[in-house]
Amino acid sequence: MAFVLAGLIAWAQPLNIGGHRAVHDNRNGIWLCSVPQSLFGSDYNATVNYGDSISDFKIDGVEVANGGAYTFAAIAGGKNYPVTFVLNDEVVAGDITFTWLPVVELKGTFGHTYSYGTVTVNEPDSAYAEPLMAKLKWRGTVTNDGAKHKRNYRIKFVNEDSTKQNHRFFGLRNDNSWILDAGQMDFMRVRNRVGTDIWLEMARRPWYSDTLPNARNGSRGQMVEVILNDYYAGIYNMCEPIDRKQLKLKRYDEENGEFHGALWQAYTWSRTVTMSRPKGHGLESSAFWDGFEMKYPDFDEVGVANWWPLDNAVYSVPNQDLEEEQRKELFEYYFDIPVMQDYYILISALQALDNESLNIFYACYDQQDNPRLTMTPWDLDISVGGNYDPKVDLPNMVKPERNPRGWISNISLLLMEDMYHNEINERYRELREGPLSTDNMINHYRTAVNELENSGAAAREEQRWSGDSDLAGKSLDLSAELEYVEDWIRRHMDYLDEHVFIENPDPDPEPFIKGDVNGDGEVNIADVNVLVGIILGREAAEDVLQRADVNEDTEINISDVNAVIRIILS
Repeated sequence: MAFVLAGLIAWAQPLNIGGHRAVHDNRNGIWLCSVPQSLFGSDYNATVNYGDSISDFKIDGVEVANGGAYTFAAIAGGKNYPVTFVLNDEVVAGDITFTWLPVVELKGTFGHTYSYGTVTVNEPDSAYAEPLMAKLKWRGTVTNDGAKHKRNYRIKFVNEDSTKQNHRFFGLRNDNSWILDAGQMDFMRVRNRVGTDIWLEMARRPWYSDTLPNARNGSRGQMVEVILNDYYAGIYNMCEPIDRKQLKLKRYDEENGEFHGALWQAYTWSRTVTMSRPKGHGLESSAFWDGFEMKYPDFDEVGVANWWPLDNAVYSVPNQDLEEEQRKELFEYYFDIPVMQDYYILISALQALDNESLNIFYACYDQQDNPRLTMTPWDLDISVGGNYDPKVDLPNMVKPERNPRGWISNISLLLMEDMYHNEINERYRELREGPLSTDNMINHYRTAVNELENSGAAAREEQRWSGDSDLAGKSLDLSAELEYVEDWIRRHMDYLDEHVFIENPDPDPEPFIKGDVNGDGEVNIADVNVLVGIILGREAAEDVLQRADVNEDTEINISDVNAVIRIILS
């Protein structure tokens, strides 16, 4: 009789423990079972069910009949219970382990476009889960190029006839559309989830929410463990997308072809998304405009793009001929000022380097009634000391003692801060007594990481992804990263208190567009040429030399050229 490890065979036999599906991971030869957190730290007596073709089933050497009970002693994160059984005349060996995170199974072949597959969401407090039909694809921009391994996924649940099918998970919204966020370059894996939770805790409601109290200006979610085609894929943030339903925007009038609610996302660097010097105007014939993408209505469904509220707002910002009162009037017409102020405070507090111009959703509730735009953050993974590129250490870029005016290039945010400086300071002080208190911020990150560690998920994530090229070959150590983040938050919030959110702040560095070496408001091949000239010894003005250190490693060399090229390609 042959002897094989469970991870070396294609596993199709069900294993049910106490009513919970144990999901097999071929990579490590384990059955991962999601159970309530309350069971951890105690013995767990559970009924065990398995496939009819299995015989001689033993847990830790004790034979367990199909439908019989077994007591798992002192359940703990990362603790394994050895299993052996006979299947097709072969002795199979593996381990059972428990987690209190939901376990999500994906099955199918996925790529850049939607394809059909199944998703099974095993929640710790729910009954045995069944596979659900869905369309899935990879999502993201930089995180979705051909060299990446830990992919993000967009999920749309469907019926057999491909119509939408709503499902509710983790007590969140009942909907067909969900996202699995990988935290691909985040060495703590929870920066986006926690940053968004802090935003939801601190942000004022969109201007129209008095009549629509269920409008939610952010994405809720739950950390889960994912098994992709029977192989462990790691920790993910399964979350709600930012869309019309989340923000409760007024629907497009299909009968009359009339636009009402609208949603756009800033997804790549450009002078238009920084609202500094717009490039052309949004065209009806395209869902894209110089770094913006129209998200609602769906261009493919309505056949025409709608840009005018965003277009008008973008073009109103750089107007230098206005008196302050005129500019305030204009801003209050086009922007949801309380939310905009909270957004400025959020990205300053988290040093969310990828969110001052990018990763912003701009939403208009009903352009037929009011063109005012509200703002929602997205993808807050480059924050609290995290940087863009795991291949390069950038201490100056991520240092906690850094003035936000030195890296924020979004002109609308900077002008807004100028006009409402005293109001923003008061709001910041108010938030420092609550959501943005140092202890509260640290506790958010600590709680999230502790949950991953104590459930055993952190060790599995570190084993799976340490050394991967997604992380430039570096090791994952969530606990060590948490220590770094806690120290970073203490220093950063002290710095903001003493130097930034005060009556007379320290002098501001000139705002800039990252990669705009020659200072012409664009990032293109001209900036690469300037950099190459400097490297070869050509003289350059002092302000050009300051902008030339694109990766902020205190040197000007080929790494800066590569950084500009990455910005252009993104």
